[in-house]
Amino acid sequence: MGTYVADFETTTKIEDCRVWAYAVCEVGNTDNVIIGTSIDEFMEWCENSGNSKVFFHNLKFDSQFIIYWLFKHGFKHATKETRATKTFTTLISDKGLYYAIEVIFYLNGKKVRKVTFQDSLKLIPLSVSKIAKSFKLPEGKLEIDYARHDNLPPGSPLTPEEEEYIKRDVQIVAHAVEYFYSQGLTKMTIGSCALEEYKKTIKKNNFKRYFPPPQYH
Repeated sequence: MGTYVADFETTTKIEDCRVWAYAVCEVGNTDNVIIGTSIDEFMEWCENSGNSKVFFHNLKFDSQFIIYWLFKHGFKHATKETRATKTFTTLISDKGLYYAIEVIFYLNGKKVRKVTFQDSLKLIPLSVSKIAKSFKLPEGKLEIDYARHDNLPPGSPLTPEEEEYIKRDVQIVAHAVEYFYSQGLTKMTIGSCALEEYKKTIKKNNFKRYFPPPQYH
């Protein structure tokens, strides 16, 4: 099971809003970057990625394209109890905060082929450009013409500048995720990481003594 960072580039036209490029970067091996030009290619990669975890930096935006693709291809929303082949579960708060999406491509007993999407923005609450500056990364965020593909057909080839732009974005976040994980900060949010570190500081048994579960009568 690998850990990756992914990103979508999308058109800006409401009547034709689609993914025109995607990139995937392996956490811990940022030279391993895959770039493509359609969400179909991306979801095929996900299905064959070996039960991986894939971070998006602002999952709420990118997941709209993923969820649309899932429904369009016959997937159904499920709960943990009703998971099955071609279903997906979501972890979304009542305030519309997106934390994770798990997509089940195949499930038979203990055999499962899935991908878990997670929001790296909840773990690293900084913009991509601020991550690059804060971590003093050699890769800085670039700029492109975001509307160029609005008037191009789906699957149009990317320019070298566009490839470098989307590659740079996923590499920057992948560097940050790798650092957080190397420090043992592997929880879903920065808040839960802080709580876990606090528990370790005062010892978990003391935490239960200082903060006992509420008693309901």
